[in-house]
Amino acid sequence: MTRLGIGGAEGPQTEFEAAAQSYQDDHRWTVGVYGSGVWLVVGREVEALDMPKELGIRAWNLLDRSVPVFEAPDDHGVRWTFITTPHTGPTLPELAVRGVDHIRSGRSVDLPPSRFGQHQLRWITGLFAAPTPSFTAVADAVLRAAQS
Repeated sequence: MTRLGIGGAEGPQTEFEAAAQSYQDDHRWTVGVYGSGVWLVVGREVEALDMPKELGIRAWNLLDRSVPVFEAPDDHGVRWTFITTPHTGPTLPELAVRGVDHIRSGRSVDLPPSRFGQHQLRWITGLFAAPTPSFTAVADAVLRAAQS
């Protein structure tokens, strides 16, 4: 994989450029950076499950708080996004009806420390604190959390 090579000749890296470079170097993810946004192209390495914060907290507790998850606030509320291994099966409608967005191949997801206006994304459980869980493990926890 080619290093992003951001900063360097142009000057010191911003926190966003440094984060994108770290995601690429440490996790071999396909990432991009533009201004104050860092994004991950999902599909090959990882995917994501994005949901309302309250459901995310319940699922996170069922997963023993041991999976990579970040918080993404915006003007409409706060959502939690879980990073998972890729899911090769069909989209699960039972997740969508609970407000869960399965972000899969062909899409991207913003990553911490992206900042949009007054809103900044932040890790709840960082990437080095826990291994990337399977899609199935997180989806099952979400569905169990939705029933509680």
